[in-house]
Amino acid sequence: MDMSRREFVETLTLAGGGAMRFSGAAMRGDQLSDEILMGKIRRARLSGPSMVTAEATVAEMDAQGNLSVLHQGTNQWICFPGNENVIGDVPMSLDPMGMQWYRDLRARKAKPTNATPGLIFMLCGATQRSYSDPFDTTSPAIPIGPHWMVLWPFDAKAAGLGSVMRDAGTMVMFAGTPWAHLHICGSPWDGNEYHSGDRAVWTMSYARS
Repeated sequence: MDMSRREFVETLTLAGGGAMRFSGAAMRGDQLSDEILMGKIRRARLSGPSMVTAEATVAEMDAQGNLSVLHQGTNQWICFPGNENVIGDVPMSLDPMGMQWYRDLRARKAKPTNATPGLIFMLCGATQRSYSDPFDTTSPAIPIGPHWMVLWPFDAKAAGLGSVMRDAGTMVMFAGTPWAHLHICGSPWDGNEYHSGDRAVWTMSYARS
């Protein structure tokens, strides 16, 4: 009887310890899932100005264009966290017309269908295959710094703008195609605001002869 009682207690202890270990693993798994989710939400919100991303919906898009909402927002903006392991899948913030343009691009339509200009912010930077062919999937990745886009069919020559990727200033991305748009390097919030009474500080830079 004493032996049976010890065996019973040992068996119960082992079972309990196993249950505790399983419960702890489940808790760690939940915690890890929560950390991954919060990391995605944070990365998505860094992709645009905080005044729009703070109340934006955060979502992920699958290959068919379906959205999985990670956080429901209260304004019309949608932010994607992106996937740093996939070229072209980058953190971005899109307004409704920007979202329409992006869906059309993902669907490989002949041209975008947004009726008015759209906006997309990519203030975390990006990687993509080409600045001339919107559907290039084989060229080496091009690193691109923080930028934002006005999604409207700008004509590079008419606007007097370049059509080659640059690390500052403005160019026309995908020039000569229906997907041409204004690509502006840097943040729209760079620089200082002017207030009455401020003095102007003029700067100069040198150029090669």
